[in-house]
This record gives sequence, structure tokens and C-alpha cells, in this order.
Amino acid sequence: MQFAFAAAFFAIGRWGQRHAPTLVPASLSPEGRAKRERSLRRGARSCKIIAVFFVVLGVVGPVLPS
Repeated sequence: MQFAFAAAFFAIGRWGQRHAPTLVPASLSPEGRAKRERSLRRGARSCKIIAVFFVVLGVVGPVLPS
């Protein structure tokens, strides 16, 4: 189950990083666009970090005593 969540978060993060410029509204100023794009890329990076966390849980979880 953890690996499925990891794959989903990684896919969302990868998609978000690739499409960040197209997700920002064109009506913003250039500075606003740059700021929003950085924010979207940061969120995408966070999704990838969460994916790594789920992978670690999936690997370490069965080894831990219950």
C-alpha cells in the first residue's frame, strides 16, 4: 500500500514540476508568475519527498517488530 502512495505522490510531483509554467495564470505580472511558479515547483518537490518517505515506510515497516 505504501508503494502505491509513493508512486502516486511521485507521479504528481513529476507532473507538477513539468507543468508548473502552464499552470500559472497568464494574467499575473512577470514577478507574480515567477513567484507562483516557484511555489508550484516547491510543492512538487514536497510531493517527491513524501514519496521517498512512503518508500522508506514500505521497506522498513515489515522489518519492525509489531
